[in-house]
Amino acid sequence: MVSIIVPVYKSEKTLERCVKSLTMQSYQDIEILLIVDGPPDKSGILAEELAKTDNRIRVVNQKNQGVSAARNRGISEAKGEYIRFVDSDDYVEKDSIEILVKAMEGNETDFVVAGFDHLYFGRTIEKLPKQDGIFVVKDNKEYVLQLYKEGYFNMPWNKLFKREMIKEGFPNDLNLGEDLLFNLAYLKECKSFSTVRKPVCEFIQDDRGTTLSTKKREDKLDIALMLYERTGQALEEIFGNKENGWVLENKLLVEFLDDLEQLAFANSTTGKEKLKIIDNYKKALKKLKSDNPKWKVKLELLDYKIIYFFLNAGCKPMTYFMIVLRGFVVKLLKRR
Repeated sequence: MVSIIVPVYKSEKTLERCVKSLTMQSYQDIEILLIVDGPPDKSGILAEELAKTDNRIRVVNQKNQGVSAARNRGISEAKGEYIRFVDSDDYVEKDSIEILVKAMEGNETDFVVAGFDHLYFGRTIEKLPKQDGIFVVKDNKEYVLQLYKEGYFNMPWNKLFKREMIKEGFPNDLNLGEDLLFNLAYLKECKSFSTVRKPVCEFIQDDRGTTLSTKKREDKLDIALMLYERTGQALEEIFGNKENGWVLENKLLVEFLDDLEQLAFANSTTGKEKLKIIDNYKKALKKLKSDNPKWKVKLELLDYKIIYFFLNAGCKPMTYFMIVLRGFVVKLLKRR
């Protein structure tokens, strides 16, 4: 049986669509755990109503503690051999569970990582691992680093886990990056994993700030630096050495640049505050390069290269100008 864990919080507009996509799965041996995390809206009431329509749905209520605590509660309540996480504002393909279980059992692996469709501002972007296959963890550091670089360890919902192998839950003290740390902790327990070049989830990200992934975070820089350190530690524990081909450093740099590019859309932040934020990232970049004097920068996108050039040169006004210019172009393209 697969236990599907769905945290429920402020999701009265999307929960029914999510749950319907789960009850209509081609793989029937499932339980759906709706972990109602003290929502201020009617999504908890909706969860109870949905539970009446299918005896595989179970509602668990708790005081509001956040998405990590909700998922951890789901793990403790789960009865299935396998665990699948789904966010209440997303939905899954009809054969989603079947694909994951077949990969887990057919390949006799401990962990399955699949693709997903990223629904971004009205566009669908298919995100798939580079290859199908079975991989012994300790023999495939390069592929693990590639998956990390491409963001496949940044979320839990395109994966299948074995319940008994989950030794560490989601960190409750973070509001960003908890999924990455959970996945890396689980990977440490695995002998092998599978990757599947098929989408198993529709991940929705919009510009209204309503989904879990688009909420504003005030402490992104500090969290990014902490995740960089802890990711390096986790990979060293798994593979026994620190060599990572500058993947971690460049991933951190891309996260820096992504955060800075979002300043163009931060209407509630003043220009002076934005310059201060740019200065903080400039200082963090300087320290990063000081700690890694042989660091190799490998940026692929032109906007990253331009903004990095001015940030690295310490020119805050031009960095700010290029961020604003890029934001203007993005808004212009959206109108077309």
